[in-house]
Amino acid sequence: MPAPILVLLAAALQLVPAIEGEAPPTTTTTTGPIENQDSQPTDPAAIDPALRIQTDAVEPSAVQQGLSLRVGEGWQRWVIEVDDSTTPGQVDVRLRDRAGHVHARSLTLEGETVDERSRALASSLALLVEQLAETADEPPPEPPPEPTPPPRPEPVFGFIGVGPRLAFNPGAPVDVDVGASLAGGAWLARDHVVPVGELAWARSSAGQLTVNAVRVGAGVLGGAATKSGRLWGGGGAVMRAQWAEARDSATATGWWASPAAMGAFYYRGRILVVGAWLGADLLLPPLRARGDAHVLRWSVIRPMATLHVGLRLPPRRPRT
Repeated sequence: MPAPILVLLAAALQLVPAIEGEAPPTTTTTTGPIENQDSQPTDPAAIDPALRIQTDAVEPSAVQQGLSLRVGEGWQRWVIEVDDSTTPGQVDVRLRDRAGHVHARSLTLEGETVDERSRALASSLALLVEQLAETADEPPPEPPPEPTPPPRPEPVFGFIGVGPRLAFNPGAPVDVDVGASLAGGAWLARDHVVPVGELAWARSSAGQLTVNAVRVGAGVLGGAATKSGRLWGGGGAVMRAQWAEARDSATATGWWASPAAMGAFYYRGRILVVGAWLGADLLLPPLRARGDAHVLRWSVIRPMATLHVGLRLPPRRPRT
């Protein structure tokens, strides 16, 4: 049979099943295990390194997805570590911020399946992240105010000085008495108050008649210093007792009250103190001494002046 006829017969035989509506059976042979096309194993590279889950109770990718859905990328400011707890059904969670502060919690996993536990853990972590974020956003508490140091006490210093004094009657005869005065005191209450003490000697004479008197007493001066502190001015009074002796051919002694009222002025150097008292001695009762040929009389009010030159106690230290 010629070759073209054989080719046509073979083609006709192959068209017969198609004409009758029957498709030739197709057999597919598969070798090896059948894989589930819907299964997508977790890719470790897809898990953020800030999320470190070391437990099989949850799916890391599901936890990360749940965190991102709830708080966005805000959770990435912490490194979150999740480990199995010694208590069944719980995990130990540690959140470490960028400053190195660690916040540890124990969370209970709720759910029967891995997906349910993953969602529950993601929700708990999101709530914890939000709480810590609110705390971190709050301004740090202001440090307690430093205790105010107690005020430094004002320096207290005093003086001791000695110098001449004189007093006289305001009318004739003047009967001047001269002598010496030893006085000391201290400036207190911001230099406004000065308690003072005095020991003084006075002498008058007329011919062979002499009167010697010793006075001792204490008082208070009040005043203020200048801005530089070197000058001080004020006034006050001193209460004194006086013992006097009159001597001529005979001798007589007695006691008197001898207060004084005065104004006071001081120069206060680093070491040296110079002061002046200007005022009046009071003599109660007035003193009258009669000798063989002369009479001395100290009246009730006798203007007086006293000069003191002495030392500052303690000396003022030079400024460094």
